Amino acid sequence: MFKTILMMLTLWVGKPHDGQPGSGPTTVIFVNCAEEQNGQLTSVGRDQAASLIRFLENESVNAVYSPYKPCLMQTVEPLAKSRGQQVTYFRDACFDDEEVMDHILWVMVEKNQGKTIVVCAGPGSIEKMSKMLGIRKKSLKPNTGVFGEVLIVNILYKGEAVAQKLNMNFQKKV
Repeated sequence: MFKTILMMLTLWVGKPHDGQPGSGPTTVIFVNCAEEQNGQLTSVGRDQAASLIRFLENESVNAVYSPYKPCLMQTVEPLAKSRGQQVTYFRDACFDDEEVMDHILWVMVEKNQGKTIVVCAGPGSIEKMSKMLGIRKKSLKPNTGVFGEVLIVNILYKGEAVAQKLNMNFQKKV
């Protein structure tokens, strides 16, 4: 289902990123932190991080990004390792210097033009970054900060993007 939605968004968007022929849209998959306690993932959080691998198993992920914060790093490190990659760390400047954060975000996008990247961050940072990419506030459903919610942003060109929020449909153990 995820792949179908992603393909439909890509076909619907259809415009090249930054006007360069053939580059196609860049996709950013925003992921919240898995369940944590005192800054470290709990056993449930580690299971959630493993579920992220399964959720994205059929997707080509070019890069994985996270601020240097233990619970965020631990959420996406298993995904990066499963792809033979390392997590690229960035400064989350969403709340102290939005201009710097905007620059950091666009460097990520331009470096991975036409590809898919995963960015793990807190819910407030995800909302701010998605706005920087061109998602209008009215297009965003309220973010509850639950790990199983994934925000997929297809970037057409700077300031123009389409977003889709998905639920990974994790089932709780009984």
